Amino acid sequence: MIQKIETGKRGKTFAKQQAIDGYTGELHEILLIGNPEEFDRNFTKVFHAFTEALIEDNEIALGPIKLLFWIMKELETGSIEFYMHYSIIKEELSVSRDTYYRWLRVLTKKGLIKKVRPNIYQLNPACIVKGKGHTLLDEFRQNTEI
Repeated sequence: MIQKIETGKRGKTFAKQQAIDGYTGELHEILLIGNPEEFDRNFTKVFHAFTEALIEDNEIALGPIKLLFWIMKELETGSIEFYMHYSIIKEELSVSRDTYYRWLRVLTKKGLIKKVRPNIYQLNPACIVKGKGHTLLDEFRQNTEI
């Protein structure tokens, strides 16, 4: 929850919010500058420690990262759940069926996404968030039967 603190000389609002550390998963209080109503809109947050880990992991950096970026682009604000099927990825990323399923296995094994139902997945909000991540992390952590 964002708590407004004060308004500065130039009309900027200073506020505090709790944020999830992408590396440790711990909650920290951070200072936000801007209009609280505009925070967490129209952009995707990718945590720094997570980004470094992606770049250093050859298993992800050599292909599956393309699928991960597609997921980030398609994800709706405030949601971690998305629909994904090979026929869509084939058109969007021009990859073979084998490549799609290999990338999917890597992203799942690394804990970046998880399958909740056939063709329905969740993106791990401790790593990547489109919207307010601290409210979505519990949803991802819930055990789901396929």
